[in-house]
Amino acid sequence: MNFRGPIGAGLMLAIAISGVYAAEPLKSGLEVGSKKISPFHPLNVTGSAAGKPQCLV
Repeated sequence: MNFRGPIGAGLMLAIAISGVYAAEPLKSGLEVGSKKISPFHPLNVTGSAAGKPQCLV
């Protein structure tokens, strides 16, 4: 049984279809003027300060 032909054709079809859906441009990061940035409040989970907010720097 030789399935190499149908499997290869199916794989090529899947790659071609995925290329159509991936045609839109990629976006990375926040947009300019976005107000989604908020301060970071670290919370220790181990050690003597466990459960307390404390900057480790």
